[in-house]
Parts: sequence; C-alpha cells; structure tokens
Amino acid sequence: MAVVLCLAGLALGAHDAASSNASAPPNAAVTTKYFSGAFQPDQLVTSDGQVWLVTSGNSNGTGCRIGRLAPATMAVTSYPLPACGFNVTAGPGAIFLETTVARVKSETYAIHIERFSTSAHVSTVFGTVSATMALGSDIAHTQLAYLAGSLWFYASLNGRAEVLELSTGTGAVERVFRSVPQIGGTEPIIVGTPGYVWLAGGAGSGADFLRVDVRSGDSRTVEFPGRFASVYELAASGGSLFFLYLGYPSSTSPTSTPPARVALTAHVGHFNANGELLKVSPDEQLGTWLVPLAGSMFSVGPGGSCAPPVLLWRVDEQTLRTAVVTRLSPPGNPCVGEPGFRAVGAAGHSIYVLFSGPAASLYRVTPPTAP
Repeated sequence: MAVVLCLAGLALGAHDAASSNASAPPNAAVTTKYFSGAFQPDQLVTSDGQVWLVTSGNSNGTGCRIGRLAPATMAVTSYPLPACGFNVTAGPGAIFLETTVARVKSETYAIHIERFSTSAHVSTVFGTVSATMALGSDIAHTQLAYLAGSLWFYASLNGRAEVLELSTGTGAVERVFRSVPQIGGTEPIIVGTPGYVWLAGGAGSGADFLRVDVRSGDSRTVEFPGRFASVYELAASGGSLFFLYLGYPSSTSPTSTPPARVALTAHVGHFNANGELLKVSPDEQLGTWLVPLAGSMFSVGPGGSCAPPVLLWRVDEQTLRTAVVTRLSPPGNPCVGEPGFRAVGAAGHSIYVLFSGPAASLYRVTPPTAP
C-alpha cells in the first residue's frame, strides 16, 4: 500500500446547519453536526471529558472564539478569546493556545501563551514572551502540549530545533532541551507517558525520536531495527507508546539508497513503558492519527489517498492489525491533514473528528465494544 500524507489541510464545501448520518457498519453510532454562521471551528481539544472547539476568526485575525460542545445535543456554547491562538492543548481546568505578536522592525515573532479557564470561561494572554522566532514559515511548524504539569513548546529557534518547558502560570521558560529531532515538513510531535515526554520531528523528519525523563531531564534516542523513512504520529495508552511510521519495501536493499519515488509502506509499532520495542505491524491500512479510547487504540484518516471515504480503524494492540470501524464521507476533499492539525479527539465513549473549511462539520463516532 503506497501512502500519501495529505499536506493540503481540510478543504470542504458549503453545508446547512443540522445533524445526523454517515455510512457506518452496524453498531457504530455516528452523529454529524454541520456548522453555519460565524463560528467555524478549525481546532478540537478534549479536556476532563468535555469537547472544546476553537475558531481562528476572520482574515483580519478578529472574532476568535472557543466553544464547549454539549455531548447530548452537540450544541455549542462559545466564548470570546482576546487573542487568536493555535496549537490548542488542554490541562486541568484550563486550555492553552500559542499566540504570536509580529515585530516588523526586528523581523521576529514574540510567542505568548494564552490561558482559558474552563470553569470561569475567561481568557488571559500572559505578558511573558515565551520564545522569539524569526518571521517566516517556521511558525507553521511548531507544537504546544500540556504534559506532566508543564507546557512544552517545540520549534525551530536560533536556527535549530529546540523544546522549551514553560510554566503554566506565566509562560516563562523553565528548561531548554536542544538535542531534539529536527522538524519535518509539518508539525513536530509531543506525547507523554507516566514520567516521560516523547518527541518526534513529524512527517518528513526521519524516523528517530527522543524520550525525556521529566524529573531528571535526561534523554535518550529511541530507535528500532529496519529501514524506515518517517515517524509521523505518536500516541500513549497507559504507559505504552504506539506510533505510525513509513518504511521502505522489504525488496529495497538495506545497503542501497532508496529510489526517490519508491512507494513507502505504512506500519504501526508499540513500545512498552521502558522504551522497549514490543512489536511492529506488517504493511497495514492506517490513517493519519492515532487516538486512544477506553483501553483501545484507533486510527483515523483517508488511508492511502485523499479520496473518500475517511476511515476509522481499530488497532488490535496484540497483533497491531487494523479493522475498519466506520466510514465517514465529508463533503469535498476528505484529506484530514497531518498530525498536529487538531482535528481528532476522544471523550466519554466517543471519538470526534473535525473537518474545517468554509462550512465545518464534526463527526461523533461511538465504536462498538471491542470483541
């Protein structure tokens, strides 16, 4: 199976506001919500069993809002944000966003953290400058994540990839990690397991990734045997780490340089809490994301192309083989983008998949109980 990683984002046609229906095997409950009006979400995050949606506003950078989804009705109650933010992430009682202030004279961006209280429904932009970046496209290849009581910011700073551990109360830098994987063509990846933070450069960056001991700050590069091209997704399930990667076909000589246009194979792998490789799958049907739900692991995406439908697979955690749970048919191009484009989350017993665009749509999928 040749895999095409979609880079174009989410392009959808217009739809009326309403809800219900998608093509699904029996027992997979699927509800669809279409958005109309000014609130058109382009980011999704789950926190404390709730689903939150963020809209980046209009082309002038105004009108940004965050909305809470009611699980039963899928109605949205939204609140204003004083600054437009991206790379949304959630911590206890709060949602955080990465914001920028352009400094034209110095040709830099000042990175500030915005905190939204999920109880008081008010937002504050920290006055601290968490990082300074050169004006340019590097801002599109950053990552923000809440893990182990801190915010972790991954970006190309001073001409090289760095990860900053930030205070959740001020946005101030607490630790700096410089020996981290270089960033690929999209966003880098940050995932946590108990006591550790795992870092990868994302699609197009190569296949090495790093495990950082949160307490000591010690790190080690994690590698596994075989010819692989790119680790493009990480997801934690308890203390275990699952990952998606692209590899070269077994027919490719291990000592030769792979052809530039060779069809890559797609795989899922599994590390235990000690960073020991337990298993990798054969060439498998997989999506762009991994999402854990109720002790099971799922993958979401268009599979080997950006042609419809978008599939939700259940990953067998013992064999790492996949089975289709449901098929989603969003309007327009179903390519759901690269990891880090905040479009998939899990809350309660359901997985939520967001398609943004001129008229956004949100799917809620409740998978059948695992056999």
